[in-house]
Amino acid sequence: MSAKRATGFTLLELIMTIVLFAIVSVMIVSFFGAATTQTFVPVQQLQADATLQLTLENMIADKDAAFSDNLNGLSTKISTGSQSTYGNGTSYFVIDNHFVCPNATNVFVSSTVNQYLLVTIASNADSGVHLSYLFDSSKGNCSAGGS
Repeated sequence: MSAKRATGFTLLELIMTIVLFAIVSVMIVSFFGAATTQTFVPVQQLQADATLQLTLENMIADKDAAFSDNLNGLSTKISTGSQSTYGNGTSYFVIDNHFVCPNATNVFVSSTVNQYLLVTIASNADSGVHLSYLFDSSKGNCSAGGS
């Protein structure tokens, strides 16, 4: 008489396969989990950069249309702090808004003459991304030393 061998898997083989699959699954989730949950960060940064660019483009267009020779008016309109007048109502924060002139070594320093207006904006007060622009006017002359 020949012994008939049963085909299929034993209970021990099934349990070992499930345990091994669970261990590999946990390793995969822990490896890829952080990468997949942080994928929105670059998208948010690009949206903030695009919003700042749009805001600055609107400021430039407004300067050309309404404040071509009046940087005092543009400076007042931009003012400081959180704004919503440029960039289709999007909020931004003015980091810097003051008049500058080149000194004897062509470095821009603070000035009371309104020929150049330096504006720096950011998406919020503690944002690391800043966008700066130097507006110029045909009125006023900068002295070599500034003030």
